[in-house]
Amino acid sequence: MNKASSAEQRRFKRIKINLSVVYRLAKPAAVRLSVGNKEVRATMLDLSEGGLSVLTNYDIPRSAALLIKFTLFRVENDDVSFYGPMDIVGEVRYNMPLGGNEYRLGIYYKKIKSQDKAEISNFLKSKGSMPLSP
Repeated sequence: MNKASSAEQRRFKRIKINLSVVYRLAKPAAVRLSVGNKEVRATMLDLSEGGLSVLTNYDIPRSAALLIKFTLFRVENDDVSFYGPMDIVGEVRYNMPLGGNEYRLGIYYKKIKSQDKAEISNFLKSKGSMPLSP
């Protein structure tokens, strides 16, 4: 296997980001009971046109559906541009335990409005010079 074939295999490029998000479990019901029917804060670690990853204190299983809310913003000189607020239905694709009651969740957009998808795309294009996350 050469170096080029072992490179990033993702469909969408990701950017590193540190942003608060809020999510609520939609299903499965058993997990919703253990977390509660409340909105939970998490930290977005990276973002792409196809999904995002978050850092959370809850052990959410793969395939769980999440209702996710966040607003993106970009600060350039004295100008602030807002993208959103976004209301997205996501599905947990992976759950990586990090220790200390922290988990990194990889989330795929299962249901996203075309307006929100366009705003994420525009936001990512504005950040085009940023490196991809590892």
